[in-house]
Amino acid sequence: MKLFNFPRPALRALTLGAAALVMTSTAFAHAHLVSSEPAANAEVTAPTEVTIHFTEPLEPAFSRVELSDASGKPAAAAESQVDTADAKVLHLALPQLTAGRYGVHWTAVATDGHRTQGNFAFIVK
Repeated sequence: MKLFNFPRPALRALTLGAAALVMTSTAFAHAHLVSSEPAANAEVTAPTEVTIHFTEPLEPAFSRVELSDASGKPAAAAESQVDTADAKVLHLALPQLTAGRYGVHWTAVATDGHRTQGNFAFIVK
């Protein structure tokens, strides 16, 4: 017993449409965090920069990293930068940090326009 009785041209169009949808969805990927230095929840000596690696190339105009201290105040005045040699890497130069807990907030916009964001913290000994 057939549930659907599509003529061949309609069935072919549905099959091609489904294949195109699958291929399109894999082409539009979000930039997800792969790793960071310092790592999330790490206890480190004062780092000179935060570096975050993503799964996809980033759009420099819309991707950023911000650092805040334990009270939530900005702790780095520098602007973050997408690495010119590897667009999957985002850097934030840091001032001399004192001991304490710091929060990192990142926003990553992939070159296809999809936006992701997240937070993590690290501790300076």
